[in-house]
Amino acid sequence: MRQKRHVRTLIVLLVIGALLPIRVGAQSSSNSYRVEEAYFGSGGEVDLNSGSYNVQAGLGSLGVGLSSSTNYDVEAGFYTPNAPYLEMFVNSTVVDLGTLSSSSTGTGVGVFWIRTYLSSSYFVKTMSQSLTSEGGAVLSPKLTTGASSPGTEEFGINLVANTSPATFGADPVNVPDDSYADGQAFGDGPGGERDYDDPNEYAYGVGDTIARSQATIGRQAVGRTDYTISYIANISNITAGGTYRMEHDLVAVVTY
Repeated sequence: MRQKRHVRTLIVLLVIGALLPIRVGAQSSSNSYRVEEAYFGSGGEVDLNSGSYNVQAGLGSLGVGLSSSTNYDVEAGFYTPNAPYLEMFVNSTVVDLGTLSSSSTGTGVGVFWIRTYLSSSYFVKTMSQSLTSEGGAVLSPKLTTGASSPGTEEFGINLVANTSPATFGADPVNVPDDSYADGQAFGDGPGGERDYDDPNEYAYGVGDTIARSQATIGRQAVGRTDYTISYIANISNITAGGTYRMEHDLVAVVTY
């Protein structure tokens, strides 16, 4: 008599934010001067208020907005915050891939976003082991980027929209648009890393970079990017039964 196997999967999406001040500079500086939170123009006042209003006013500003090159970034205007930051938030915290079968693929999505200010670039790493059962069995991570393969034990992810094995997931979305933020799914790394930006192809490796900013001149990691993680899981006829769980830790590292 063949024993019936029951394989169920659950992912809990977590984040651990890492802020690494690798390079920090004044808004404008050289060997001879340093200008920090200064105003160039005809006049202004940072504190105009009464019991009914509060105003910061400027007159004749000589420059407004972001200006940058490969060597510098400047946020110009009458008043710009001088404190850099990294913000990371998870919208979807529990992902249920359902009860798995050797003839079909379990799928699910988790959503998080990153917002930065006054940074050069950032990248996001996945730090958790693959799905693990209560008995200690580990669902094999998909160490080579490729299509889902029902009947083969594997666990993988990507961060783009897919149509196979189902229509699910989404491409990264820069908020409010691409002129303000430049986040993207990671792929085509210089060291032959696994790709997470190919539709309908999945991979998983502990410590892999899965998303990053592009350090685009004029909008270097400034603003917010919404990311959707697409999860797939397959089992074989010899996969151990049980309930498989993963606490998915994400680490964001930013440079200045």
